[in-house]
Amino acid sequence: MQSAPKPRRGFSILLWSIALTWGAAGLFPAAAARADEPAAVLAVVSGDVHIQRGGQSLDGSFGAALQAGDVVETGAKAQAAVLFESGQIIELGPGSKISVGALPEKHESQGNEALAQIPDAFSGSLDQFAHTSSDQGALAALPTLRGGPKHDEPTPVSPRNSLVAPGAVHFSWTPVEDAVEYKVILSGPGAAAGSHSTSKPDWTSDDGTFQPGESWTWAVEAVTLDGAVSSEEVSFEVAGHDRADALAGLEAKLEPLLSSGDATREDTAAYLLGSYCRNKGFYNEAIGRLESLVARHPDRKELHEELGFLYQAIGRNDKAAEAYRAALKP
Repeated sequence: MQSAPKPRRGFSILLWSIALTWGAAGLFPAAAARADEPAAVLAVVSGDVHIQRGGQSLDGSFGAALQAGDVVETGAKAQAAVLFESGQIIELGPGSKISVGALPEKHESQGNEALAQIPDAFSGSLDQFAHTSSDQGALAALPTLRGGPKHDEPTPVSPRNSLVAPGAVHFSWTPVEDAVEYKVILSGPGAAAGSHSTSKPDWTSDDGTFQPGESWTWAVEAVTLDGAVSSEEVSFEVAGHDRADALAGLEAKLEPLLSSGDATREDTAAYLLGSYCRNKGFYNEAIGRLESLVARHPDRKELHEELGFLYQAIGRNDKAAEAYRAALKP
């Protein structure tokens, strides 16, 4: 697979005596967390959310890593959700407060009950859900990005420079005006190698077509009345069963949040799945999850920047530049 920017890791944090604090609160296992992991992560941020750290007041953002002793406060019209190492997710409504390492303070208008208790979902690692984000990153990336492909060419959308789960794979690309047929041209070690025709700008292989550990390249040819035009060739890799099963397991554990009908809970699950996929190399899956968050939270600059990073990772520099510009808007 073509080399791509490596996913950013979470903040590096020294966790003092957090295991003793959590144990006293009755929230978390007695086992000590690794020194490179945060104590908790902000999984949802909507409205005016701040982190009080010592004498500092920091803006809360999706994926912000929280240290022991941090206090998260929500404004009058704000909401947040905090993910703890135990797998407990606490929802904070308007005018609420929680101290990391202690039980949340109840507010008269909000019960602050746990959204979910999924202790096996995180494999003892919060850093895969945290990320660093800054407008300076977007500003630095913009000058290096070029424009997108020609408008009369199809552009492979998914999968590209990404891991996919074994089995059936869904291919998609940008449509070409006046195309009467598309041909998906696959190069790889399995029976799917060759050309596959379809009349729509997407195609799904048969179940079981792609096996763990395989590397593939593909392109699409659009056939029009004036001739044929081909896309660039892109690559993808099929994940091993261990990675694919871990992702499927996390999706199953978060399904109650995804199907809850509650916006905060759905945002929590979308962020957790998106950030997990980002750090495990399932870039296309991560983009889908984070795009849903951007649609619901267009004012969150950190989400636009994260999308920019992901688009850059898969080689969609045109989309990356678009996302970075959105992150830099005042």
